Amino acid sequence: MTEAVQQQDTPESAEPRRPRRRFRALLALFGGAGAGYLLVLQLTSPNNNPLAALVRAEPEWFALALLCAVGGLVAATMSYVGFVPERLDPWRAFLLQVAGGFANVVTPSGLGGLAISTRFLQRIGISSGQAVSSIGVSQAVGLALHLLLTAVFGYLTSVHYQASTQVSPLLVDVVLGVLGAAALVVLVALAVPRLRHWLLARTAPLLSGVLPRLRDLLHQPGKLAVGVGGQLLVSLAASGCLYCCIVALGHRADFAAVALATLVGGALGSAVPTPGGIGGVEVVLAGAVAQTAGLSYDNALVAVLLYRLLTLWLPVLPGWLAFVWLQRHEGL
Repeated sequence: MTEAVQQQDTPESAEPRRPRRRFRALLALFGGAGAGYLLVLQLTSPNNNPLAALVRAEPEWFALALLCAVGGLVAATMSYVGFVPERLDPWRAFLLQVAGGFANVVTPSGLGGLAISTRFLQRIGISSGQAVSSIGVSQAVGLALHLLLTAVFGYLTSVHYQASTQVSPLLVDVVLGVLGAAALVVLVALAVPRLRHWLLARTAPLLSGVLPRLRDLLHQPGKLAVGVGGQLLVSLAASGCLYCCIVALGHRADFAAVALATLVGGALGSAVPTPGGIGGVEVVLAGAVAQTAGLSYDNALVAVLLYRLLTLWLPVLPGWLAFVWLQRHEGL
């Protein structure tokens, strides 16, 4: 009697798994189709086609740009592994970063990458709170390092401006203005009791989890160093990729100016609520490069589109394959 019940329960228990797997497969299929549709829309633009620019690009500099793009994934893996106190499989963590490139294209504002990063930690036995806190630590440290690099390259660019009057220092003024406005908003929020209580109510749950995870990382200085180094290399790899794209198209620019444009323009453009920041990143980043590097806007836009081809569009297919592989091997 018991064996009969077990035999009847086995098919029924397997039934919910099949629709779930089919749903995931359909989600991946429609996500890939949507990413391909967006790719066709961008590449069929009659002007400033990055594929046409690729034909005349210098191969050695294009190869370096591609190397920087791949290096950015390795650096992101270092950051991810370094900010999680528990031991992670480096290969699966790398595949997760590749899959994140696909997820970010089919979801707005990088939410897909954050979601699968959290899910990956949950699948290996880390609680939801600790998983979110680890991602929070990475994001908080990344923001601090991003601002630090912006200040450093902003200073180096301002020194370049003093030596040459060919380029307007408008972007440096914008950066200082944005930082000053952000500081003013924080001060006002802390000064008004109602706003202060609202801010504390929203940030207290996050900080209550982030601080213990950060304290755990302080007992593992090696992992923390890997995480911080990875965060720095992510920004430097992106800047290096754009710089190599500019040089590959026959233009010359100061690396500090390009890095400043990448840090500021990329961050502002990514705030546009579109999948992968499509549209916003291209326009804002091209304008930033034109301001800092002294290129015309058209030349800057072609270089940025080539940069986005390497860092956004080429990883889509490998990212989809990595996404499906991780699903099939219980990684997501």
